Amino acid sequence: MLSKLRNFSKSKPAILLIVIIIIPFVFWGMGSVFSGGNANNVAKVNNKNISTQDFIEYVNSSRINPEDLRNNLDKNILEEILSQIISLQLLKMEIEEAKLIISDEVLFNKIVKDKKFLENNKFSRIKYEKFLLENNETAPGFELRLRGRELQKNLFDYIGAGTS
Repeated sequence: MLSKLRNFSKSKPAILLIVIIIIPFVFWGMGSVFSGGNANNVAKVNNKNISTQDFIEYVNSSRINPEDLRNNLDKNILEEILSQIISLQLLKMEIEEAKLIISDEVLFNKIVKDKKFLENNKFSRIKYEKFLLENNETAPGFELRLRGRELQKNLFDYIGAGTS
C-alpha cells in the first residue's frame, strides 16, 4: 500500500492536486486563521473592545501597587479593575451620545479659579506647577483628567436634572 502511495505522489495528477492546494496559501496566506477572534481583548462594551493594552495602561495609570495586585488576586481585584474600566467606557459612550463637550476656555477658567492655585485671590502659576510636581503629574494629563471629571459631572447633571 505504501508503494502505491509513493507511485501516486510521483504522478502528474498528484502534483496538480498539491499545486491546487498550495496556490491559496501563497496568495492569501493563513494569517486570518491564527489572528481571528478576541485574543487581545478583555471585554467588549457595545461593540467597542477593551484591549489588554488598555487594561494594562489603566492599571499603570491608577498607581496600584503591583504587590497589592499579586496579594489580592484571590479577592477578585482584577475583576474589580475590569468593572471600573467598563464603567468608565460606559460613561464615555454616554457622554459621546449626549454630545457633551468642555471647551478649552471653560477648562482654563476651572483651573484659574481653583482655590488650590490661588494666591491673594489671583492664579499662581508657581502653585499650579508645584501641585503638578507634588502629585507627579503632567499638565496635559491633569487637564485631561479634569476634563473627564467635568464631562462626567455635566452628564450626571444632565441626567439628574429635575430630580431631587
